[in-house]
Amino acid sequence: MKKFRFLFVFTFCFAASFAYGEMLTIDGYLNMVAKNNSDLKSIQASIDAVKGKLAEIEMVYAYSLSVGVSYSDDKSGRPYNQLAKFNEASNWNYDASLNKQFGTGTQFSLGINGIYGTYDYVSGGALGEPRYNVSDVAPFVRVQQSLWKDINGGSTKAILAKQKASAKSALYLLECKKQKLLLDAKISYWNLSYARTVIDFRKVSFDRKKRLLYWNQRRYNMDLAERSDLLQAQAAVKSGELNLKLAYEDENRDNRTFNQFLNIKDDRVRYDVEKFEDKGNSFKIDRTLTKKGARADVLAALEDINTALYDQEASQRSRGAELILEGKYSVNGVEQSSGKSFDHVKNGDRPSYSLGLKYALPLDFKLRKAIDKGYEAARVSAQTAAESAVVKENNDWIQLVDNWNNARIRMDLAVEVEKIQKQRYEEDRSLLKKGRATTYMVLKSEEDLDSAALNVFKGILELIQINEQAKAFYSGVNEVF
Repeated sequence: MKKFRFLFVFTFCFAASFAYGEMLTIDGYLNMVAKNNSDLKSIQASIDAVKGKLAEIEMVYAYSLSVGVSYSDDKSGRPYNQLAKFNEASNWNYDASLNKQFGTGTQFSLGINGIYGTYDYVSGGALGEPRYNVSDVAPFVRVQQSLWKDINGGSTKAILAKQKASAKSALYLLECKKQKLLLDAKISYWNLSYARTVIDFRKVSFDRKKRLLYWNQRRYNMDLAERSDLLQAQAAVKSGELNLKLAYEDENRDNRTFNQFLNIKDDRVRYDVEKFEDKGNSFKIDRTLTKKGARADVLAALEDINTALYDQEASQRSRGAELILEGKYSVNGVEQSSGKSFDHVKNGDRPSYSLGLKYALPLDFKLRKAIDKGYEAARVSAQTAAESAVVKENNDWIQLVDNWNNARIRMDLAVEVEKIQKQRYEEDRSLLKKGRATTYMVLKSEEDLDSAALNVFKGILELIQINEQAKAFYSGVNEVF
């Protein structure tokens, strides 16, 4: 592409432009937006919150400690066993265990059960002692394994996968909102740069019209020009003044938008900004748009499919039959603190174990079918929504590429038109000095040249906007986990 060129008088814009203050680059502006914009901070906080909660999903596999203690005081006189009744039995029962669930669906516990109590019998206990204290500490190992719902951790894994997919979908949507806000901030930056460039351009054009009016005024006073030339020059000056005022109005509007992203309540921007026309030079190298990844909203829609699928699987498993195998091994140690009844056991442990199998089958078959239809409908909804999102994204990308290519073609044409209009303007000025052209002709060629130059500016701004949009939405989204 030909090098972007501007109206020859534009070289004076830098001298005529107002000094706004410290230079604020686009990257510096975005850093300030990240620190000051309330909407962006809210979005980022939501992203951090979702990521922070992801660790909670894995807590099902974390070790846990459980401790319990209870006290009972029984004076009911019920028989302790078939041979003895008691006046009172008071006990402290306690247990503590370290628990862990594995990915296989196995639940493992390692701990102790204990009892410390006093038994006061009516007329002697089963072994002849009317009162004795007992202390029992029993280390144990307990294992429970689902043989149906959670075999190999199927149910638990489905629940966790559903929660992760739901979290990823939420993160992608938040990322999409963040991208949109940052894109709007970038566009506001370049719009302000464009507005200031137009002001500089209008100033130079206005000064040129005033010089032409002064020249025509002198010629009219010397009876060397017609009054119509003077009136035409006066109208041109007023037109230039109007255009400059409109340019300032546009800048004020862009100032407010620029400051809005910084949460600043001011109609003025005290920073200088990069020249947007310099940005156009990079388009001589980067002539095509590149799509590096799917749009974040599409990724969110795809995760919604996973959410629906895992949700359906988890529901089916939770409502189905269950077969549980449970085993416990305990090392029983009994110690009697008074009496002689337990002499035969207090010097040794008596291990015990238990093994059980439990089957459960919900009988709400009709209700289960209705629930299954609901989950299937949710899956179909997510699937069709994702397909629609993929098609829309593809069409949007094709349209964006078309807009880019068309804008480049228009840009090339605008540069050619500006070049021709400049030659025409120079020719008309030369003819005016020789008395072979009218003021109207010069002003008309100048007006056409101004329009051509502004079209070049607009073309650069359009290319910037399209390029920023492509980078914002199609540069790929970093893995959220």
